[in-house]
Parts: sequence; structure tokens; C-alpha cells
Amino acid sequence: MKLEVNLQEGFLFKAICGGHEVFTDQHQPEGGTDKAMTPAELFIASIGTCIGVYAVRFCQRHNLPTEGLKVLLDWTVVKDPWRIGSIKAEIHYPHPIPETEKKGLLRMAEACFVHETILHKPEIVVEMK
Repeated sequence: MKLEVNLQEGFLFKAICGGHEVFTDQHQPEGGTDKAMTPAELFIASIGTCIGVYAVRFCQRHNLPTEGLKVLLDWTVVKDPWRIGSIKAEIHYPHPIPETEKKGLLRMAEACFVHETILHKPEIVVEMK
């Protein structure tokens, strides 16, 4: 898999993958123009959207409605080193759901690709060419 990240101006970057584009920026107090999410916010968004995809797949397999489904995320920042310290994701499902299906939906959401990638830390190599 390949993805390219190009500086646009200041701290505004454009990431391109498979013909799709996503932008990131920094908040104004950090020198950015606030034209897009920060990289950390995009990271959190990737977790939330991945959880959402897995929740929808579960609902489709079990013939459950998906209208109104949403995922709300909250996170903390810690120091030494400066990073995201904790993430809380809440799936809001506005329909009645049996307890066994609720447990299954939560298990499936917790097993989303992005969550599993974080749990099984990938090797990251940064080089300069």
C-alpha cells in the first residue's frame, strides 16, 4: 500500500491515496490556518470511522437498522512523551437491541482494523531520501 503526503503551505498537508485526498493542518495557536483537522484529530477520526464500519457490518449481518448510528470519541493528551494517552469511543445506537446482539456489536467494533493495528504496534521506519 502507498500513500503520498505533500506540503501545501504553512502546516497544511494533502495526503493522497487511491485517488482520494485528505488534508491536515494545525490550529492557529500552533501556527496553522485551521483549514483541516490536525493529524491527531484525523487519527482519532480513523478509529471512529473504522469502528463505525465494523458496527454497520455487524448490523447488516444481523438485519439490524443502521439509521442514526454514530460513534462519539473523546481523548486525552499526556506528556513524556507527548501523545494521545487515552481514547474513549461510544457507539450510539438509537434502536432496541437484544443484549446478546449488543455484546456482539461491541466485540466486532473493538476488533476493527485500526484498533487492532494500535494494539499490535506496527513497525514504523522513518528514512530520508
